[in-house]
Amino acid sequence: MKNFRHILVVAGVLSFAVALFQAVIGFFPSLSIYFGAPESLAENAWLLIIVSLSIAAILTVFGIYAISGAGFIRPLPWLKPILVLISGIYTLRGLLLIPELLVVIGLIDLSIPVAPRFVVFSIAPLLTGLLYFVGTFGGWRTFPSKKKRPSNNSINQVSK
Repeated sequence: MKNFRHILVVAGVLSFAVALFQAVIGFFPSLSIYFGAPESLAENAWLLIIVSLSIAAILTVFGIYAISGAGFIRPLPWLKPILVLISGIYTLRGLLLIPELLVVIGLIDLSIPVAPRFVVFSIAPLLTGLLYFVGTFGGWRTFPSKKKRPSNNSINQVSK
């Protein structure tokens, strides 16, 4: 099935887009706070930039792995387990949607309020994680695996 390739490409493009977004907001402390950065981090401009660019770099690597899994670039090391790990990271981050939603609708009372926008911010990683999962497990059998070298016995048997 070739659809998994398209799904992984979409997941990769989303990772690249979020990486770019993360890199840009790192230069704007007020935007960083709006999107959930702690005020203590936003007060230190250089630290905010370093953290934002580091996160952007990690998200870029996620995108590169998705593109590799889709077969558009050479297979990267540990492709299968890393795609599963990326799927899990995005999905677990997205699952914060559940407690955030419960706080926003008032079923859970917290001393720290959760702005409704954070519910929306959790939907994106949840959907991205699901795309990674579907693309990864849909294409699992087609991913390249390490080729086993023939043993000496099989070479000797062929030459006899």
